[in-house]
Amino acid sequence: MSYGNLYIIATPIGNSDDITLRAINLLKNLEVIACEDTRITSKLCKIHNIECKKKLISYHEHNSTKMIPKIIDLLMKGTDIGFVSDAGTPLISDPGYKLVRCAIENNILIKSVPGASAMSAAISISGISTDQFFFIGFLPKKKSLKFKKIEQACLINSSIIIFESSKRLISTLKDLLSVLGNRKVSILREITKIHEENIFGTFNSVINSLRKKNIRGEIVIVIEKNESMNKINEKEKIISMLEESMKKNSISEASKEIAKKTLLKKDNIYKLALKIKRNKD
Repeated sequence: MSYGNLYIIATPIGNSDDITLRAINLLKNLEVIACEDTRITSKLCKIHNIECKKKLISYHEHNSTKMIPKIIDLLMKGTDIGFVSDAGTPLISDPGYKLVRCAIENNILIKSVPGASAMSAAISISGISTDQFFFIGFLPKKKSLKFKKIEQACLINSSIIIFESSKRLISTLKDLLSVLGNRKVSILREITKIHEENIFGTFNSVINSLRKKNIRGEIVIVIEKNESMNKINEKEKIISMLEESMKKNSISEASKEIAKKTLLKKDNIYKLALKIKRNKD
């Protein structure tokens, strides 16, 4: 018996019309549809006249250990299965990669049914450079882990895309400002819906603007890359920067500051700072 195919099917991120004809036809004909939330998927099916009774099975992060063997078993018995997330392209900041990897390991064919994605939709209308971008997804909720992730992003010379909830938006923007500096940023909300909005400006201007608004829903933050970010290798320039910083900071603080600006190792900067101090003493 030949194996069934696993179809990764994109669904709308807001406007229910943003679904492909191929996706509709597949959802109508598939025997099984694995989805994050059966209630959300059943609503989409109802809008597009897709009979989904007894087709839908729940697959999400919390039941993946139990469900993966069941789905793989169905596929290996020849059943074609579609996998959808609550919105957009599955596996983009959504659960599912474990299922796909397990299917690959069992020589099951995975087919993409592309469509809407909040990530690509957001950057395409953001006004932020699109030549290179780094997708973070949702930042960690724990403060220390959140700042660690932002500091890592600071070293990447590309635009940055982040998903965030409206409740944490302003605090996250303040954290980003403190690490990345006052870069250009685009706040995209309600993409493809009636109240779609792009709040564009610098971190400071956007934060001030948001204080006057009642922001709801899921948010995509798109941040401009640091255009001036280039490695500084001239020793004389680094010494000058260190001397200036050491006037108001300790050797350790000055080294950390200059390392971040130059993208050089802090240990090397620290040794140079000690040498400067010894020469002055």
